[in-house]
Amino acid sequence: MNKRCPHCDENLVPEPGFYQGALYMSYAFYVVFMLAYFLVFVNLFGEYLDYFLYSIIPVLIILTPYFYRLARRSWLAIFITPREEEVVQNVK
Repeated sequence: MNKRCPHCDENLVPEPGFYQGALYMSYAFYVVFMLAYFLVFVNLFGEYLDYFLYSIIPVLIILTPYFYRLARRSWLAIFITPREEEVVQNVK
């Protein structure tokens, strides 16, 4: 991740350890995904629950970069809001 935004020059690392909270957010994303995956799997393939355990590990490994970036973006969006002039400029 860049240290500063190339578009608006916003500091994306305001303090050391800023993204530690994103770890908890990432964990929440994993839990929600695994619950949804489990419910879909049980409803569609109820008699093959062993395959759920075999399939969840590769799926989570593949989705790790996505969840990592999603958590960091979400954490950043909570604490840093765009400046009003940039929002107006992007709308035009």
